[in-house]
Amino acid sequence: MNQVLSKIERAKTEKLALLSLPKEGLTDIPNEVFELEHLTNLNLRDNNILVIPKEISRLKNLKVLYLNGNNIKKLPEEIFELKNLEILNITNNNLKSLPNNIGSSKQLKRLHISQNDLTTLPKTIGDLSNLEHLFGHSNKVLNLPKEVGYLANLTHLNFFNNQLQSLDFDLSKLAKLEYLELGFNEIEKLSPSIGKLTSLQTLSLFDNKLETLPEELNSLKELMKLNLSYNSLKQIGFDLNSMKQLAELHIFANKELVIKQLDILKLCNRTPNYPTHSRLIIDQTQESFIESYRRRIKSSKIGIVDLSRRRLPEDHYKQIPIELSERYKLTDPRHEKFRILREKRK
Repeated sequence: MNQVLSKIERAKTEKLALLSLPKEGLTDIPNEVFELEHLTNLNLRDNNILVIPKEISRLKNLKVLYLNGNNIKKLPEEIFELKNLEILNITNNNLKSLPNNIGSSKQLKRLHISQNDLTTLPKTIGDLSNLEHLFGHSNKVLNLPKEVGYLANLTHLNFFNNQLQSLDFDLSKLAKLEYLELGFNEIEKLSPSIGKLTSLQTLSLFDNKLETLPEELNSLKELMKLNLSYNSLKQIGFDLNSMKQLAELHIFANKELVIKQLDILKLCNRTPNYPTHSRLIIDQTQESFIESYRRRIKSSKIGIVDLSRRRLPEDHYKQIPIELSERYKLTDPRHEKFRILREKRK
């Protein structure tokens, strides 16, 4: 504790903008911290803090607040009275809800609320007009409020590993959204307005309950990567003349899938963000899709997942989300060889 008080005293005497107290074993925030009204950056991550006092509102100049990795069950409304706050990280706590006045933090640009016990989000989240990153993965959220669709400056939206059942609200105002991660949910329906996401580059919808896709997906001219693996899709149709940037498509683990439209040759001639990545990833039951192209396409451009043997294409363990590989016990042959060699050396 003496070390903590020493850091606080130094921040006070030297008028430091940053006070960093991670991994100090704190169970509460020392009262002396709230006297540092000049602070702009406060790092309290990875402690055992249970409660955030209302006195947090005294830190009116605070721009960055890290509270991730604690045991906080409830946030006081006073946190969102910090008018200059731009980054708030409360990942990996025990929050069951967020204050209704969350929309008061008009300068907030990044909000990290992942790995909590949230089941809903306040509708007022739609008032965060400057928000660019909203990360809420690994919660228990059933539905995103339609007000998320008001976040016109949003570029990254991640609600991976929740319990979302649909994405059927108006998305047309999210014209700056580049990254949409919704894998590991229970989504059955996508809004046709998804076609209005004119800046979207990555769309992850793996391991959901999709049976159909809106045709409006073909309007995503900037989309480079689309992951639809582990759904219940019956057919897909993508116009690559419209989807001018699409260079990586995952469709494996969709039983009885039929390709209505897809220029596989054109897809395989494109270059994804990572040039070594396969352009198309299918499973062993879908090999008929590529039969007529085998002689014209390099084998490295198409990856085939062997679901029966739970094997990834060799060297693809970085291309397929590790969480997906772990859930379905998929292994990369080469990666597995290295693992066995390491164990033998032990």
